[in-house]
This record gives sequence, structure tokens and C-alpha cells, in this order.
Amino acid sequence: MRKTALHGPIFPALVLAGLIPVAPPLAAEAPLAVELVTAHTAPAFVHFELSGSIEAAEAVPVGFRAGGRIIALQVQVGDQVQAGQVLAELDPTQAAAALRGAEAQADAAAAMLTQAEQARSRAAELTQRGAATQAALDAATEAALSARSAQDQAQAALAKARQTLADCTLTAPAAGIVTDRSAETGQIVGAAQTVLTLARDGAREAVLYVPDFPALDRFRDQAVTLRPVEGSAAPMQAVVTEIAPLVAGATGTVRVKAKLREGTPAPGLGTAIVAVLDLPLGSAIGLPWTALVTKDGGPAVWT
Repeated sequence: MRKTALHGPIFPALVLAGLIPVAPPLAAEAPLAVELVTAHTAPAFVHFELSGSIEAAEAVPVGFRAGGRIIALQVQVGDQVQAGQVLAELDPTQAAAALRGAEAQADAAAAMLTQAEQARSRAAELTQRGAATQAALDAATEAALSARSAQDQAQAALAKARQTLADCTLTAPAAGIVTDRSAETGQIVGAAQTVLTLARDGAREAVLYVPDFPALDRFRDQAVTLRPVEGSAAPMQAVVTEIAPLVAGATGTVRVKAKLREGTPAPGLGTAIVAVLDLPLGSAIGLPWTALVTKDGGPAVWT
């Protein structure tokens, strides 16, 4: 019997030929859908959705004309006030004492004027009868004039003292809503120091915060659509009226104000809103983003 040796390379090849399955033929690829777009020039817009709030178009800071210690503060933030309503009071002790002194001086000046005028009348009668000299009449006339001047000064001081006492009571200069309270009962405040801030009834405006960018000046006089963040209130229309000249350091945004159109029912002060604005930026060629590619490190359009 004769043995035939199987060389190494032949045996593995035969084994593998029996184990590897035959792959099925590849299916034909689906055709790639291509959208045809004609490039043309059209107006270009930048769409903005900005956050903000409703505020009064006019805020009125109010304070006492004279300094002193607050003894009563009768309103809170959010209260509705009417013109002339008492808001706060200062301690009137010193003002009342000054008024009593001014009244006493006014009474004394009035008495002196009466006495001087009577003396002048007597001197005039004596001069007419030849019982007094012209110099005596002139002296009496001068004394009467001086007494009248002193009375005028006393009356002016009295009026000032009365006004100082009246200024111890702070009243609302106009109807509105209290939006800020800068002092408390017992606090000593200076003249003209802001104690309360009122949002005057009437016009309302939206305060928006816009990211800083080169075309920010184009916001002026643009129409803005406003809608409250919460609720289902109808959208409101406004017009941009003011753009802050500086960027806020904390947020890096620019404050923009838009005044609500007349007749638009405005929500309450402080209502959070969203403003929608399409800012025109001239004209440009619009293409689908899928047509934009890069070629040799630069931008290109696939055609």
C-alpha cells in the first residue's frame, strides 16, 4: 500500500471551500431624488423671537420736598393710587413749630404796620395845621414804609412755613400704580430723595432685550408682534421707539423699547412677553442648505 501525503496549503483550502457560503447578488440601488431650485434674488430677513416684559411708558419717582423722618407709609408695591391721594407722611413737629413762630412774627409785623401808619396820619394832620415840621412827616412816612416792608417779609416767611408743613405729606402727582418702594417707616430721608415710584396710567410699552449685532439700528420704527408667555391672550402690535446706546454688562444684550399701538388692550405691568420680529436685511440669493458645500477649503454651491 502506498500513502500519499497532503501538503499543508491544499487541506485548508478544501475545508474553507466547503464552509464559506456563497453571497447573493447585490440589489440595484434606489435612484437619488434631486430637487431643482432656480437661484434668484429675493428680500432677506432675520427672524427674531425676543423675551421681555410690559412696563409703563412713563415712570414717576416721588419724594418729599423737605427732609425728615417718615412716620407713615400708606401704600405698597402694586397698589392703585389716584391723583392727590396721600402716600406718606413726615414727622411734622419741627415744621409745626416753625409755622407757629412765623405766625407770631406776622402778627407782630402787622401790629407795627398799624402803629406806623397811625403815626404817619397824625404827623400829616399836624403838618397841615402847622403844628409839625415837614421833616417829622417825612420821618413818619419812612417808618410806615419800613413797617410795610417788614410785614411783607413776615407774610412771605409765613407762607413758606405753611408750605413746609404741607410738604410733610406726600401725595400722588397722578393716577397710577406703585411699582417701587424705596423707603420704610422710621427712615430719615433727604429732600427730593425718591420714596416711591409710580407707573402713570395710560400708555404701555414693551421692554425687550436684543443680542448686540451690527445691524441693530435697523430695529427702529419696525413693527413687532407681542404675545404673553402665559395665557391665550390675542397678539398685540407695537412699534420700536427706542434703542439703548450701551450694551448691558451683565447680559451682553441691548434694551429695546416698543410702544403699543393706540387702542391695543395692554396686559398688566410686569407681564412676561415674547416679541416676534422679521428684520429686513436687503436682498440676497436664497438656496437650500443642502446645496452648500466646500471646495478647496472655501464655500461653494453644488449644481
